[in-house]
Amino acid sequence: MTFKQAVAFRPAPVTTLTVITYITLLASLLWIHLVPPSVAPSSELVSWGINFTGAWQDLRLITGQFRPYNAKRNDEVRDYLLTRIKEIVQENKKNGYDGPVEVVDDNDSNVLFAGESTTGLTVYFEGTNIIVHIHGTEEGLSPVLVNAHYDSVSTGYGATDDGMAVVSVLQIIQSFTHPDRKGDKRIKRGLVALLNNGEEDYLNGARAFAIHPMANISHSFLNLEGAGAGGRATLFRSTDMEVTKWYKQSKRPFGTIVSGDGFKQGLVKSQTDYKVFTENLGMRGLDVAFWEPRSRYHTQDDDVKHTSKESLWHMLGSSLEILEAATSDTSREFDHEAGNPAGTGHDGVWFDLFGRVFGLLRLHTLFALTITLIVVPFVVMALTTYFLYTNNKLYYLSNTPLFPQPPDSSNLPKTTRGWRGLFRFPVAFVIASATVIGVSFLVNKVNPMIVYSSQYSVWVMFLSIWWSLAWFVLRGADADTVRPTALGRGYAFIEQWLLWWVVLIAVAVSINRTQLASGYFILISYAGVFLSAWISLLELCGLPKKPTQEAESSRLSQSASYGSEGHSQIAPSDALPSDGEYEDATEVTPLFRGDSRPTTFGGYARRDNDGVEDSEEEYLAPEGIYGKEQVWSKDLPTWVWIIQFLLSVPVPLIFTASVGLVLSTALNQTGADGTSTLTIYFFMGILSIVLLLPGSPFYHRISYHVTTFIFVVFIGTLIYNITAFPFSEKYRLKVYFQQSVQLESTINTAYLVGHPDFVEDIVTNYIPSAQGQQVTVEPDPLRVGLNRVSWDAQSPAVVPGISGVPPEVMMKDWVQYNLTKLDKGKARISLNGRNTRACKLQFSKPVKEVSVWGNHKMLGKPVPEQGSVEVRLWSRTWEGGWVVNFSWDASEESPGLEGKAICLWSDANDARTEIPALWEVEQFLPSWAVVSKLADGLVEGWRPFMV
Repeated sequence: MTFKQAVAFRPAPVTTLTVITYITLLASLLWIHLVPPSVAPSSELVSWGINFTGAWQDLRLITGQFRPYNAKRNDEVRDYLLTRIKEIVQENKKNGYDGPVEVVDDNDSNVLFAGESTTGLTVYFEGTNIIVHIHGTEEGLSPVLVNAHYDSVSTGYGATDDGMAVVSVLQIIQSFTHPDRKGDKRIKRGLVALLNNGEEDYLNGARAFAIHPMANISHSFLNLEGAGAGGRATLFRSTDMEVTKWYKQSKRPFGTIVSGDGFKQGLVKSQTDYKVFTENLGMRGLDVAFWEPRSRYHTQDDDVKHTSKESLWHMLGSSLEILEAATSDTSREFDHEAGNPAGTGHDGVWFDLFGRVFGLLRLHTLFALTITLIVVPFVVMALTTYFLYTNNKLYYLSNTPLFPQPPDSSNLPKTTRGWRGLFRFPVAFVIASATVIGVSFLVNKVNPMIVYSSQYSVWVMFLSIWWSLAWFVLRGADADTVRPTALGRGYAFIEQWLLWWVVLIAVAVSINRTQLASGYFILISYAGVFLSAWISLLELCGLPKKPTQEAESSRLSQSASYGSEGHSQIAPSDALPSDGEYEDATEVTPLFRGDSRPTTFGGYARRDNDGVEDSEEEYLAPEGIYGKEQVWSKDLPTWVWIIQFLLSVPVPLIFTASVGLVLSTALNQTGADGTSTLTIYFFMGILSIVLLLPGSPFYHRISYHVTTFIFVVFIGTLIYNITAFPFSEKYRLKVYFQQSVQLESTINTAYLVGHPDFVEDIVTNYIPSAQGQQVTVEPDPLRVGLNRVSWDAQSPAVVPGISGVPPEVMMKDWVQYNLTKLDKGKARISLNGRNTRACKLQFSKPVKEVSVWGNHKMLGKPVPEQGSVEVRLWSRTWEGGWVVNFSWDASEESPGLEGKAICLWSDANDARTEIPALWEVEQFLPSWAVVSKLADGLVEGWRPFMV
């Protein structure tokens, strides 16, 4: 094979380059997506002054048991962390660190605020945060805050949520107070390290910090979180471009603005302390978190054995690099005298490439680029088209007659046939895309949860069917026996460019109206397709001008001196027979004679294999023509397709696949939370189309062997996706548990909330105590889209009892209250719960005012405009109790108020003894399911009241 053949637009080169490109890039992106980078070499760890082995040991110690705020283990973990911090600071000072360091054991911050609830919620919380202030040398600069929460949920060990962040903060303190940083090597901008308690109970710990005096000295922050069980820590969201520059210093960046836009649009329902720092304190900062797999989030699978040291290092290493940049920043960007002390940054757009390079630009810049790409390419294409038209070289849409014309009795082409291929790409696009959408509906109807455990099988199914059908139309219509054309690639690029142009307008509108930047990757695909479409026009410059009747007449008249009808002007000298003479002409003698006579402009002649004229018309492809494409295509450069391929395929593939992997991994398991799975399939289907679309102009040159294999893959994945069981021991279905006890009647009801297709079967077929019972199935009021299955359960034993006294008897004294009516529409309740530090009040109608006795501060208005139907109460001391005053609208028709006094138990470390109903669920759930908490309390005991 010659070099010219190796780069020609022929099946072998096109197939080879396409297959290598897709396999190499997709495999690389998957590897980066799934595998965290290795732990840094010991020399780098030493240079940071950290003890990575000690960090892993700390993680194992603090995550050995559940540690929610309302559990005794929480206090033990707090004591351990406070001791470790004091040891680190004392040891470093002993060894030479000379900067001021304050360690604050905050047991004074009590806060009253309005919680997040559409029905109205008020929360009273007593904080137990730990704060460390490492002073910088530039005291006029506000210190940067780094935050993690040390509590976990009641059903999860919290290795990644938020154990890794906690031990990272310990090592950050170790690094930034290391003796090597003494003297002039101390950090310039100070650092505040916060370990807060109560994040899992709706960000209570961060709100307690918000009223602490030290909250006012920091204007920027790095929040460390976890919503998965390993992998890479991603940049969840950022307030602005300027603060995101700090993240750019990370050696292993990972993240995209798409996740930040997901929070903006409410697609991500859970929240982090980032919300408090930005909304309540006006700070600017970053939210970095583990994020997958969601099936382990808030379950017992979020433990050390399901994560890795590599994941820990990715969070710790990135945090050190970010904070090094932050504490070295001596600008006044985050310190302002007027207005918000933190200032206001510019909306940013950010993304990583292969986990190595971090792209960052202003949203305004992205908008300007979008408008430029909408206008300039359109003008360029119009001017280029006009130039080709005026120079008679616009072969697209042409049907120019050929000269000389074949005889009327011939079926040979009489025109340039430049309109061939016009509808080929639109038809292929519509058929393939419609099928992808149809398959989405099919899978969602038959096996909607398969994406929960098999997102990559779903990806392959969508990609393979779109490729197969698009190839079938594009290649089939281009076959030699159908309608071959040399303009197929060009038509596909030009028409696809127009499609992307419309999409880009939608992106511009989205940026301008909603400040959403998730469409940034569209610009990459658009730019590549535009340049390829423009090249498709430019390559026409190499073609001869289209034949015209005037030009042919002029040529014939100029050749009259050479003989009758000017034939010698066209026929080459080697067309004569060897003796230089022809036989006498007859009425069937061809106009041109000889074995080497030229073909017509259409590329056809009548000739047999041995050079003797034949009565049958046979196509003879001149050199440089592929198959039965137009003969004028021999003048087209055969290597241009490589430039078009490199412009339109690799870079758009990288950007689109990166976004697709982030979206699918973030959404694929949200069906267990009640999210519509059809939405997930639509996202994946549409992104599959966007992923393959730029490469479709090359499909008609790709070998059928490749597509045959791909179609077989589609059949296999389709069968798997509609028949396979959607859960496994690796990807377990989350179900949510809670037990409610009516203390006066001692009626015990256990709830299991989960996906409607599975949760009832789990309860009736797997839970022994539910066997033979008439279970109740109803939509869950807390988690929309899920069902609640209730059954009579064994009584919990959360109140310390007397030997021989049944637990249900002891439970009667769990909740105690005294209710006093103060005036019309006003009352006071004194509430106390045994062996707990969390209770709440629920009202039959909203209360307008709420106050809690004791020393506390309010964070904003404690009662929302619509009033509160619930007041949650948290105490740092066990059995501390609360006195609450409240008022309501007491009309003549409805002067009174009904409600419930409820106390919570959240400790599942000894579930077999204390919550036997939960222990039974944990023991007898099928291996493909795992339990999580439904609400703050695993057990709620309640008494009614009326005033």
